[in-house]
Amino acid sequence: LQELFNDILIHVTGFFRDPAVFTVLKKRIFPKLLKGRAQDEPIRIWVPGCSSGEEVYSLAIALVEYLESQKRNIAVQIFGTDINLKALDRARAGFYPVGIATDVSADRLRRFFSKQDNGYRINKSIREMCVFARQNVVMDPPFSNLDLISCRNVLIYLGQPLQRKVF
Repeated sequence: LQELFNDILIHVTGFFRDPAVFTVLKKRIFPKLLKGRAQDEPIRIWVPGCSSGEEVYSLAIALVEYLESQKRNIAVQIFGTDINLKALDRARAGFYPVGIATDVSADRLRRFFSKQDNGYRINKSIREMCVFARQNVVMDPPFSNLDLISCRNVLIYLGQPLQRKVF
């Protein structure tokens, strides 16, 4: 039963999926997150339905790049949640196959990953910004005090009654 459950879960994710979204984040959303923010006030982001962590790490990398471009040193906390424990274990490990090189630029691979035998591991500095936890977004309480919620992997797969319940 557990294996069947895992098989029907959606595993469609990737690093920097839909690059135009990350352009909008850097041009329109991240500037709003920084406006009026105190240096000691962390940026908090939640990614429900994070699967194996690619979206979480992509957001972390994009935000680090943006903060550096603005010469700001602000703590970042990104919470990735999913119902699938195997996917969460993979996300926590931060290890991905060599095929990610088609989605992650060579510069980002050098800067934010370490090459290992059969793939790449996300650097510790990025992994430490990200917390992964099991959560059923339909039944469990949401995170609070957030600056951004990115649920690109989950809401599109839910019917309208469940979408309404989640909202």
